[in-house]
Amino acid sequence: MTAVQESAVANPPSYALQRAVRTAAIVFSVALYSINAPFGYLGFAFLCWWWRQDPTRRALRLQRCMGTGYRILHDWLRVFRIADFNHRGTLTGLPAGPFVLVANHPTQIDVTAIGACLGGACTIVKQRVWHRRMVKPLLVGAGLLEGPGTDPISIGRVIDDGVDRLRQGMRIFVFPEGSRSPAGTLRPFGRVAFEIACRAGVPLVSVGIRCTPPWLSPEVPMFRPPHPIPKLRLAVLAIDDPKAFGGDSKQLRERVEERFRGWLGAAAAAATP
Repeated sequence: MTAVQESAVANPPSYALQRAVRTAAIVFSVALYSINAPFGYLGFAFLCWWWRQDPTRRALRLQRCMGTGYRILHDWLRVFRIADFNHRGTLTGLPAGPFVLVANHPTQIDVTAIGACLGGACTIVKQRVWHRRMVKPLLVGAGLLEGPGTDPISIGRVIDDGVDRLRQGMRIFVFPEGSRSPAGTLRPFGRVAFEIACRAGVPLVSVGIRCTPPWLSPEVPMFRPPHPIPKLRLAVLAIDDPKAFGGDSKQLRERVEERFRGWLGAAAAAATP
C-alpha cells in the first residue's frame, strides 16, 4: 500500500475533502490560464517583433520573460496549496557564466521549476511542439532549441546550435531521459547534453528533482492530486568539468547517469521503513 493510500485509509473524510478542494483549485487555475493565455501569447509575440534588431539580445530578454512567468506560476501553485515549490534560494552556487544543466524528469512541472530557479535559460523543445504554427516563431525568437529526430544529421544540428547558444552567453538545461522518468527510476540518458558541454568546454551541472508524493508523473495525472500537498524539491548533486573526462561525452554521461541512479537508490532506501 502506498503512502497516499495509507493516508486515505487512516482519515478518509479529511482526505476526500482536501483532495476535492485541491482539485477545484486546479480546475480554476487551468480555466484562468486558458482565458489569459491569448493575451500572454500576443504580448510575447509583440516583444519578439519589437526586439527583432538584435536576435541574441532578444532571445536573452525573452528567456528572462519566460523565467518571470515561471516564477509567478510557482508562487500561484504554492499560495493556492496546489504544489509546494519555492524557487527562492534554490539551486545556489551555480557557475556564473554559461553552463549545461541536466536533471531527472519526474513531473510535468520540472521545466517551469528549473526555469524559475534560473530566471531564464534555453532548453530543447520536442519536434511535435516546435512545429506548431502559432508557437514556432516565438520559440525561435526566444532562442530555444529544436529537438532532434532519429537521424544523425538532426542530432548534430542540435549540438551545433547548443554550442552556439552557450557562446552567446545563454545557459541550457536538458532532461537527458527525453521523457518523464518512470516511478522511482530513470530512463537511459541520451548523449546530446553531454556532447554540447564537452564541445563548448562549459561546466555540466547535475540537478536532482524529487516530488513527494508524486504528481503530474506518468502515473498521477493533473486532476487526481494526491494528499498531502506535493512537495517539489531540487538539489544540485554535482558540477563537473568536461576537461576532467578528457572532453569525452560518453564517459561524462556514464558518470552522471551513475550518480543519478545512486542518488535515487539512496532516496528509496531512506524512504523504506
